[in-house]
Amino acid sequence: MKKILTTIFSLALIFIFSNTASAEYKVAAWLVPWDNAAGFDSLERNKDYIDVVSPFWYHVNADGTLSTVTNGEDKKIIDFARANNIEIIPTISNSFDGNKIKEILNNPDEKKKNIQIIVDKVVGMKYDGIDIDYEGIKSEDIDAFTAYIRGLRAALNKYNKKLTIAIQAKTFDSLVIYGNRGQDWPELAQYVDEFRIMAYDYGWKGSIPRPVAPHYWVDDILEYAVANVPKEKIYLGVPYYGYGWSKDFFSSYTYSTILLILEKYGVDFQYDPVQKTNRLFYISNNDTRDPKIAHQVWFENHISLEAKLELAKKYGIGGIAIWRIGKEDNENWRRIRKVFYEENISVITPFKDVDKTTKYFAFIARLYDLGIIKGQGGTTNFAPYDKVNRAEILKMCMNSFAHDVSKYSFKEIMSEDFINPFTDINSDQWFFSYVQTAVEKGIVKGYSDGTFMPGRNISRVEALKMALESAGITLDYVAAAGAGTSGTVVHDPWYKPYSDWAIAHNMYDIYSFEPGEQITRAEAAYIIGKVISEAEK
Repeated sequence: MKKILTTIFSLALIFIFSNTASAEYKVAAWLVPWDNAAGFDSLERNKDYIDVVSPFWYHVNADGTLSTVTNGEDKKIIDFARANNIEIIPTISNSFDGNKIKEILNNPDEKKKNIQIIVDKVVGMKYDGIDIDYEGIKSEDIDAFTAYIRGLRAALNKYNKKLTIAIQAKTFDSLVIYGNRGQDWPELAQYVDEFRIMAYDYGWKGSIPRPVAPHYWVDDILEYAVANVPKEKIYLGVPYYGYGWSKDFFSSYTYSTILLILEKYGVDFQYDPVQKTNRLFYISNNDTRDPKIAHQVWFENHISLEAKLELAKKYGIGGIAIWRIGKEDNENWRRIRKVFYEENISVITPFKDVDKTTKYFAFIARLYDLGIIKGQGGTTNFAPYDKVNRAEILKMCMNSFAHDVSKYSFKEIMSEDFINPFTDINSDQWFFSYVQTAVEKGIVKGYSDGTFMPGRNISRVEALKMALESAGITLDYVAAAGAGTSGTVVHDPWYKPYSDWAIAHNMYDIYSFEPGEQITRAEAAYIIGKVISEAEK
């Protein structure tokens, strides 16, 4: 990654100052021609943190020639990259079709012709190198593909040009997806400068709704990668987008589209601490189906990116490759500075009544960062020292652990057979879907008189129990019994396993945990934040 340098004096001596420490990690970024303006805007704004730009400009044809895409070879991008010391290494794609390059890989004359065409393009355009994105390669072509990359490497070496490669993700050798079997990782790694692993599309058009790049999967990919490829060559492909599913509907979403959905439909972010990513549900106004069907959208933002950057540091790899810049979460770049540059980047909250002196500030900021909490009643106040009620904290808990509440969120899809078990709740209330889902999942219960009492202030131990139940953390505990002074059997109170858990996890000490005390909104953030941290482990 580039270091921001400001030269203030240069004669015999040159003094260079930087507003950030030098980073060991590089950042490559793909830029797509169908969103050229947005991609260039991001490149301009974040030029100090991008080392390599790879515009998606070329497609390889079956006869070995190259086709330039619309908006390809954009002089403005080329000139800007050169002026800002950003390497320009365009991408050649086979349109995800292994058959398209089969003749090129296996016919020596066709291979030689294609390699020469690529070299001529790189040298003629004065690029710093070329990026090969050939996907869907058949297993029988695995050695031919390695030989092709070896030949291209040798040809580029004559002109001191770089070779990078986009690699389909896998976690072990025998993965049977055809596109992975045509790429021999250890062999290919010998001949490339950057080994860009596309660690995304775990959730895709043909899958059930699920994260684009769950944390545990990316961790497994990197564990496999460092055992087979030199660490310094590995670039973790990170997604800047999301996918949405709705029965027979599938679509990709830029982060800017996600924000438009939030604004238009007033839905909530949810966070999955195991996958370390976010999702949301909404029903489109354009949905003409009867009944309408909720869209489930899993998306990547600064939260999931930061977790992946930490994985990059954990494994000591060369850097990251972003798919793709343009309309992304702007906060992503601050997280790159935080993790790769080790800058002191703090979360900025909009709350006028919260600052660093507020008790539990760090946990309030974390829940805001995760998209879990907002201002109270649509204001910019959080009211940290107000008491929190059952409905408020339940919503926080359900969204903090990604519970699907869509079944009760939209009247358009609610079952006509549904019978509301509570006399003090109706479907027009903002907390209705959270209460009904939590009851259905056994997270909370109502009272014997048929009420839920959503406005009742909640106690410390009730809040902790609700958070743990929402997180799926089960406490294996059998209440101890002993003899009372009169000979009767005395059982431990029902809340003892929760107080024990809180004390064991350094949330409270044995003297400060008063289980029945009503808690504030700030302390609710503290309790949920601590449980989230436990669930993320």
